Amino acid sequence: MSAPTTEACRSCGAAIIWAISAQAKSMPVDAQPSPSGSMVLEYRVPGRNPLARVIPAELRGARTDLHTSHFATCPQAANWRKRRAS
Repeated sequence: MSAPTTEACRSCGAAIIWAISAQAKSMPVDAQPSPSGSMVLEYRVPGRNPLARVIPAELRGARTDLHTSHFATCPQAANWRKRRAS
């Protein structure tokens, strides 16, 4: 596996990786693993965005490869959320 391609968040400048969620949508993920992370990035197809797979809390243990959704850490996340039709 090669190193993931990172970008800077357009709001806060933090390093992010674009991943694919379980709902097959693109989502920004903090590039650096975090002790409070909840998902692992799986690189299944070279040159493609990784799949972000949530790890159940009881299985996380002392893993050091878990990442956090950037929506949870970006101070400007609310500005990027899509509004649902009512």
